[in-house]
Amino acid sequence: MMFNLQTLFIASILLLMIIFAITKILFKNKKRSAESIYKLIDDLEKKYIY
Repeated sequence: MMFNLQTLFIASILLLMIIFAITKILFKNKKRSAESIYKLIDDLEKKYIY
């Protein structure tokens, strides 16, 4: 079975695009802005300290 260079190149590009899309979807939900983190800390302080 013989692969030519164009087929190998297209397959590698497609594989990289799929891997990039999957990692972007998985790590999208884990990002938080600084404001939401500060709000979370304030809420926890109000709940447990005061």
